[in-house]
Amino acid sequence: MSRKLTFGLILSTIFMVIIVLTLNACAQREVKQEGAAVETPVPKAEEAPAPGMIKPTAETAAKETPAAPEPAPTPAVTAPSPGPAPAAAGVSGDQIKNIDPSLLIYLSSRGVLAGTGDPSGLAGEAEKMGLAEHPAAMELAKLPKDKYGLVDWAASIKTGRVKPLESLEPGAAAAPPFNLDIVIHTKSNFMNDVVFPHYVHTLWLTCTNCHTKIFQMKAGGNPEMTMPKIASGEYCGRCHNRVAFPLTDCSRCHVKPKETASPARQK
Repeated sequence: MSRKLTFGLILSTIFMVIIVLTLNACAQREVKQEGAAVETPVPKAEEAPAPGMIKPTAETAAKETPAAPEPAPTPAVTAPSPGPAPAAAGVSGDQIKNIDPSLLIYLSSRGVLAGTGDPSGLAGEAEKMGLAEHPAAMELAKLPKDKYGLVDWAASIKTGRVKPLESLEPGAAAAPPFNLDIVIHTKSNFMNDVVFPHYVHTLWLTCTNCHTKIFQMKAGGNPEMTMPKIASGEYCGRCHNRVAFPLTDCSRCHVKPKETASPARQK
């Protein structure tokens, strides 16, 4: 019996030692895990913490989170110096901010500087129209065309390609053309005056086509006439820019240089 008791005491002692060592090892492991948990960043909300990891408290996370950097001071904004005023209505400041102010006089109403277009391209809408197909009757008649490719009606009647009838009534007397040139003085000092030839117009039209609903029957009788109004379809614009040659061909009308003032008038 004594041997059995001795052997039992030995086994009990061994178990106690193993238990003590095991508990000691577990305690040391928990201490290490606590230290690691403090240094580990806060996991994202959608991620679960790893098994055995101690979730840091809000106080610990606040201590670990670095402070946000202070915002850099905003530099003072210096207002740009105002550019030159637009040269025409509808032209924005951005269109002219890089243009020499001494050249603003050459801007169009769309803010386009003269001489900056493509010289190999089309000059304008009139030239684009000339590239379009003409009605078959005009093509078959081989009517002469102007520099824009549009039908030159004056040349057509002078060369006999077109022969207007005097009247719809058979046997009506012919009305001879009216040979009278009228000078229309332009309001600009650098644009030539206009010479209006009645002859070429009365080859096609009678006097009542224009007088007096469109033009008064005297020189200078329409002082309110301007190019913008003509371009909108009034006065000469009733035909020109529509069926007659376009307004872009300035030199066909503005042919008379401005008269210089005499020494007596200068005084």
